[in-house]
Amino acid sequence: MSNVLQEEDAIQRDVHSYDEAVELTGHGRYNYLLLITCCIISNAVALDMFGFSLVVAAATCDLRLGITETGILASAPFAGVLFAFPWGYYADTRGRRRALLLSTSVGFTFAAASSLAPSWQVMLVLKIIGSSFSTSSFTLTMTYLGECVDNEHRSRYLFIMNSMNLASEIVSFGLAYFILPLPFHWQIPWIAINYRSWRMFTFIIAFPLGIGAFLVFCLYESPKFLANKDENILALEILQKIYRMNGGKEEEFPVKHLRRSVVENNKEDSIWSSIVKQTFPLFRPPMLWRTLQLFYLIILCCTTNNVFLMWFPTMVNLFFNSISGDATNIGFCEAVIQNITVNGFNEPEHDVCDDTISANTIYSGVILGLVFTTINLVTSWLASRRRLVLMVCYLVSAVSCVMVGLLARPMASMIFFALIQTSAIGIGSVASYFVDLYPTAYRGLVTSLGMMAARLTSFAGVNVIGVVILDHCNLTFYCWAVFVLSGVAVALMLPSDRKTSDKTQIGCT
Repeated sequence: MSNVLQEEDAIQRDVHSYDEAVELTGHGRYNYLLLITCCIISNAVALDMFGFSLVVAAATCDLRLGITETGILASAPFAGVLFAFPWGYYADTRGRRRALLLSTSVGFTFAAASSLAPSWQVMLVLKIIGSSFSTSSFTLTMTYLGECVDNEHRSRYLFIMNSMNLASEIVSFGLAYFILPLPFHWQIPWIAINYRSWRMFTFIIAFPLGIGAFLVFCLYESPKFLANKDENILALEILQKIYRMNGGKEEEFPVKHLRRSVVENNKEDSIWSSIVKQTFPLFRPPMLWRTLQLFYLIILCCTTNNVFLMWFPTMVNLFFNSISGDATNIGFCEAVIQNITVNGFNEPEHDVCDDTISANTIYSGVILGLVFTTINLVTSWLASRRRLVLMVCYLVSAVSCVMVGLLARPMASMIFFALIQTSAIGIGSVASYFVDLYPTAYRGLVTSLGMMAARLTSFAGVNVIGVVILDHCNLTFYCWAVFVLSGVAVALMLPSDRKTSDKTQIGCT
């Protein structure tokens, strides 16, 4: 009898929860490879979206782009957000790794093909299709990375990955500096295009998606996903392989059994009933309040950054025009109106087509990306205080909006205009809450839906700013300050960092 009890005690000692098992795999080469892969994909997605604005500007003459066509083409990457729902569902039902492989490889294929587009209409179609795959990769990496890293390193890794996303500005403007001025042009008659430097730039900024797809192929499926699907044997095998890659011996891995999880989906469910099962719990108690809260916070972070990032090149030119003129003590909004009037933005026709990208624009883009990447890397060491970091980001953005409206010094107002984008640093904080506060079966979908809402509001925000900035410039910045400041109040209602470090989840079974 005593032998039987001893055997049962031994078995109990060998049974671990998933989080305990991840802790016991250690921290080493596999974690670093996973972080590098997710950072490359994060940077690649941002290049595919925001680097495309440089492509549109440089392709104006070759693709015969007017103001209307430019606006339509520049908004194409945002169309991909409409597919966030199916991608989140696919990741939660078929696997994180499989979803990432598909989204990065197909996204790369269409992004590369767009470099050979003979017209803006063809490029528009290729970009919409490609973005519907590639844009999902960013949210998928958040879930994938968060599930495969232990609690101690999770928040820091998500901050670092977000830093690489912000570093896309350094990469895109840096590549543009070297590639876009190249004078070569090759006629390719069989597809009726003139191959110029902007086409090479388009292909090169698509290439990181291909690299990301190759690296994902070298990784394993999320063991957390498999364990949640009651595939504990396979999950344990992968944990053993991770343990080996991190420097241990596979046979010495102390975890012999994983505690069984509740299977979230019945294999006999229809696709529609499975979708309902995955989605409805997010929008009813006990998850409803947390879903609305995190959606609002991610919308604030992304929209504030994306809207003013899209306007940044125009404002940089505005800045240099202001300091070169006689009037150096005018307000930011006065400079905007004056610059638009002087440059004749309302004149649609020009005798000479000029698609040259200003060197000052490139320098400013590189500096902006470098500054925010550095700040984000520094704040990654404060990952344990993520709620505080998030609230500080909102405060800096809100104060910067107010100062842009108040100051009458071009240099100072441009600095504060750049600081409005500090909200982007908070994306890593919000992403870590999505991972910590939701059960495994819902993480991929809820994160994808949150980013979908954020990018849709970004698309709307860019257009709203363009409509109201001339007649209500100062009011626009003051209202945006109130909008961002509301995020501080909402963030105060997040669980304290001490509580979330204990891994409290909503409705987790």
